Amino acid sequence: GLADLALYEGRFSDAARLFEEGAAADLEAKNTNKAARKFTSAASAHLMRGRRDLAIAAADKALANSKILEIRFLAARNFVEAGAIDKARAAAGDLSSELSAEPQAFGKIMEGEIALKNGDPKAAIKILSEANGLLDTWIGHFSLGRAYLEAGVLLQADSEFDRWIKRRGEALSLLADEEPTYGYFPDVHYYQGLVREGLKNTAGSAESFREFLRIRSKSTEDLHLAEVRKRAN
Repeated sequence: GLADLALYEGRFSDAARLFEEGAAADLEAKNTNKAARKFTSAASAHLMRGRRDLAIAAADKALANSKILEIRFLAARNFVEAGAIDKARAAAGDLSSELSAEPQAFGKIMEGEIALKNGDPKAAIKILSEANGLLDTWIGHFSLGRAYLEAGVLLQADSEFDRWIKRRGEALSLLADEEPTYGYFPDVHYYQGLVREGLKNTAGSAESFREFLRIRSKSTEDLHLAEVRKRAN
């Protein structure tokens, strides 16, 4: 909980340290699934402060300690954001090959995020729409909204971001595994601000950026802050 709060406020180094300390305690208690879950969160914290090398290392530790669905999915997301596409693609293929809808949906989300990372938002939209058809998740709509934004399909992107805000309670625990994840939520305001700016909704974009600043203004590590301060004025 303390680590998630640090992530929410933009204290990413503190968050990574707390997650990794928690993982070490879990490993000592022989609870490898919980340790792996914390390693995936540490990887996200490292990504948010621009340390892709540490993010990949943390995601590798997660997979070394657990192969449950949530860990494979979150590790793959971290690999995509860190640019380790081959690692992400292997994890996505593993998920997509399973028979039940949940791993297939998570595999498709990863395939969509890989397409987005590779500069093909139109393909990402198709794949992510299929994923959300299999399983309606907050994180799937988060990825789809980003894909619409990258493709310049702003009305649909705005609709997805409105959905994020209305379903914000789901961001408290993205995978319903009782692990706190509200630290991921502030970026919703950033992306919503970009969409509203593209739609020439000046007041709306400024409101979104100000909400982002309300949460993260004291951060010394958030890579979006300088940009958002300019856009909010």
